[in-house]
Amino acid sequence: MTHRLWVLPTLAPVVLAGLLAMAAAAQPRDGLVPRFAMETSGLVLERPAQVGAFFDVLGRRAAVFGYENRPFEVWAYPLKLVSDFRLAFQLEDYPGAFDGLDLIAHVEVRPEATVLTYTHAAFTVRQILFAPIDEPGVVMLLDVDAVRPLTVTASFRPDLALMWPAGLMTGGLGWDAERQLYTIVEESRRFVGVLGAPGARDVSVMPYQEEPRDVPNRFVLEIDPETAAGHYYPILFAGSVEGREATLATYQRLRDRAPALYNETARYYRRLLGETLTLDTPDDRLDDAFAWAKVGTDKGLVTNPMLGTGFVAGYRTAGRSERPGFAWYFGRDALWTALALTAYGDFDATRTALDFLKQFQRADGRIPHEVSQSAALLPWFEDYIYPWASADATPLFLIAHADFWRHSGDLGYLRENWDALKRAYAFTKATDTDGDALVENTGVGHGWVEGGALYPAHQELYMQGLWIQAARDAAALAEAVGDDAFARVARADAARTLEAVEATYWLDDAGHYAFASPHPGQPYWNANTVMPGVPLWWALLREDRAQRTLDHLGAGALATDWGTRILTAESPRYDPLSYHNGSVWGLFTGWAAMGAYAYDRPHIGLQALMANALLTYQDALGYVTELLSGDFNTAFGRSSHHQIWSEAMVVTPAVRGLLGVEAHAGARRLRIAPQVPADWDRFALTHLHAGGALYDVTYRRGEGETRVVVERRSGEAGTVETIEVAPAFPLDAEIRSVTVDGRAVEATVQPRGDVQRAAVTVPASERAEIVYTHTPGTDVYVHRPIPAEGASNTGLRILRSRAGGGGLDLLVEGRGGRTYRLHARTPHRLGEADDVSIRQEAGQDAVVEIPFDGPADAYVRRRLRLPFRE
Repeated sequence: MTHRLWVLPTLAPVVLAGLLAMAAAAQPRDGLVPRFAMETSGLVLERPAQVGAFFDVLGRRAAVFGYENRPFEVWAYPLKLVSDFRLAFQLEDYPGAFDGLDLIAHVEVRPEATVLTYTHAAFTVRQILFAPIDEPGVVMLLDVDAVRPLTVTASFRPDLALMWPAGLMTGGLGWDAERQLYTIVEESRRFVGVLGAPGARDVSVMPYQEEPRDVPNRFVLEIDPETAAGHYYPILFAGSVEGREATLATYQRLRDRAPALYNETARYYRRLLGETLTLDTPDDRLDDAFAWAKVGTDKGLVTNPMLGTGFVAGYRTAGRSERPGFAWYFGRDALWTALALTAYGDFDATRTALDFLKQFQRADGRIPHEVSQSAALLPWFEDYIYPWASADATPLFLIAHADFWRHSGDLGYLRENWDALKRAYAFTKATDTDGDALVENTGVGHGWVEGGALYPAHQELYMQGLWIQAARDAAALAEAVGDDAFARVARADAARTLEAVEATYWLDDAGHYAFASPHPGQPYWNANTVMPGVPLWWALLREDRAQRTLDHLGAGALATDWGTRILTAESPRYDPLSYHNGSVWGLFTGWAAMGAYAYDRPHIGLQALMANALLTYQDALGYVTELLSGDFNTAFGRSSHHQIWSEAMVVTPAVRGLLGVEAHAGARRLRIAPQVPADWDRFALTHLHAGGALYDVTYRRGEGETRVVVERRSGEAGTVETIEVAPAFPLDAEIRSVTVDGRAVEATVQPRGDVQRAAVTVPASERAEIVYTHTPGTDVYVHRPIPAEGASNTGLRILRSRAGGGGLDLLVEGRGGRTYRLHARTPHRLGEADDVSIRQEAGQDAVVEIPFDGPADAYVRRRLRLPFRE
């Protein structure tokens, strides 16, 4: 497999001139598409086709869902148009036909298109699939290179169906020989699908008098190699809830404008990649995963003709059902995702997510849990339990608004939504029915866990964390709009709940916080779960207890090489195949990463961040799945293989955690507080959005010096008034001096967790250069390979790395019977301890080998002290 980030804002002049000349020479023929210069977004992943790997092709209004080596389905929201689409090939004067699914050899994924390549000794066919950004349709271009005439047979099942839970009468299929297209309609004639291909010939539609047959429909394209040298053969899909004429109009646009639509799609993603926050680090895998995560998150935006535009949860095939993964609108999914949108600077997308949910806010302030794409066609909010199934979307609505205001400084938007935010606050506060300062799930809706052996919880720690942060955020928002009385109440509410959490949930003997508060009939209340990661995200919990809890979140019983389990593997309730009792989610992994970084535990944070990022390169190429087994690096078959909040949990921990980029006080203050790994000596950020301004940040670490440059990219200063720079250093590094633009300044140095920070605040300006002069410090790192698919959990866990007092203290975990290698960057000579061996050569980082005794099927914890020998 190869994965590359190509920065190609334009094609090379010679290549472009040649392609344009070829396109000019190839005249349109029978509706075929002359070859044209295909623009690129600049991002591509490719590898040999993989059996069972999911792929999707997504626009705002239409989609393709499928698996490599299986037929696929096509949607124009909210309609499924066809399923079981596949190709077969027949060479002239050549015996036997070839099923395309047997010939798929290669997959190439770009934000603008997915290309499946079919290979045979006599031909190569590239199936180029793209969904224009804002058209309810999909375009397929067949790029054919053959040694003799080739007949392509396309087969499909007309499957006109509304997305769950609405239904339609059985669709009828008609063939228009003059236009070379099928129409799929039902009795009302409102819901229509069209599938066509210029030059196609139907070979399957039976006369009305014949008995219906449960077989796929088929059409053929006769491809002449000479014609194919200058043309693409298009196959087009369109759908509408507004009748046949609207659908045919879409079809005609797709047919007439295919080259323009392709290039518009590529340009859209090129702008997204280039005009929002970009990363350049020593780890190309992280940089590419971050870029793909921006694309994957953006592809969660869906426009429904009856509901508007908002964020759906995730994608997979519907198969014989009408549920394509979770491709309908979810409150909490969109709101966790909104934090990532704001982090990488797509403020318009954040507003879109918030506005969509606001329009469905209930009179009492509650934000919906989910809104089906067919909600406008049935009494969704009255007759179904799903809209109000969870309690967490409502406090998250407050949190996402506050996060947006902090980074955008858009006070007008805050004032516009202030009434909705106060009602959301009132609803959540009222769920504390017994006055114990803890919000409840009973009678309201589940918090996180909605089934399994941890359900139902009366009061979850997860919900308390959201409520405390929502109350704190509400206080800050109230101050911003001048509602000081509301601010005082909200601040007091947050303090009361935080005190109750510490008194109720902390388990001192176990050293972690409980999953839920003790309640009759809930023996699982004290379970060791990932849920403390949520209040840890916002640094809400007591420092000493948080540090002990993180020892659990980073340990092998919860943390796997591919992410974080919901429940420790040591629990009697652990089930690696359970949706809620043992599986690994990208969402949980993001919580763990953010919690670790919030308390300056960078090794735990990086392990979780990279676990998510490296999932980009397996399964659905370019995207991160919903959930995986707790025991093996394999996604559940029922997983939504492109899950939007899983993408978000690559973005947010990278930006807010690893690089420590946060804005505060309506974007008046910008903070840059990176916790870079020991083997990094640089990084660069471009297009950092804060309060109407754009910034570039560069970080360089050399011998005895760390240099941070913050430069305003745009001409306008925006709202930012001050910039705080607070990089993390190893605890044994001595900060000797700090200068800002050559002038000596005092830094505030504060140890915490496994690092010390040296903070300097400067007035916002066009450019500031902060230089730290310091002695080298000591820290460790490991090389992180992409886990093999299906592998078990075996990686080394670095829980603590603290240098000082004449030595390096390590808290590590490994599987019994194994020896692990880590690297130490240090100015000291390391002395050996116990059975640990150290190899240290001049000018190179030390190599430390640590054996672990114990059972091979369990993680073993070791505390080590490696003395410094001068």
